[in-house]
Amino acid sequence: MKKFLVNYTPAVHEGQENNEDKSFFYRVEMDEQFANRGEQDHSAGMSAKDTETGEWKRFRWDRIQSAVAL
Repeated sequence: MKKFLVNYTPAVHEGQENNEDKSFFYRVEMDEQFANRGEQDHSAGMSAKDTETGEWKRFRWDRIQSAVAL
């Protein structure tokens, strides 16, 4: 898997709505793209494993501010 440093503005962060539109950095290993079937979008974002917590996360393309390959 490819490793990236992702700057991301989530709608929800740690269970709380991100009303201030704060961005956060995540060190991740990218796995695959995911689709949003409800919106008929075949490539809505990417699934990635957070290298610090081991948790799997989903990042929507429209909320990624930047991604740098490590």
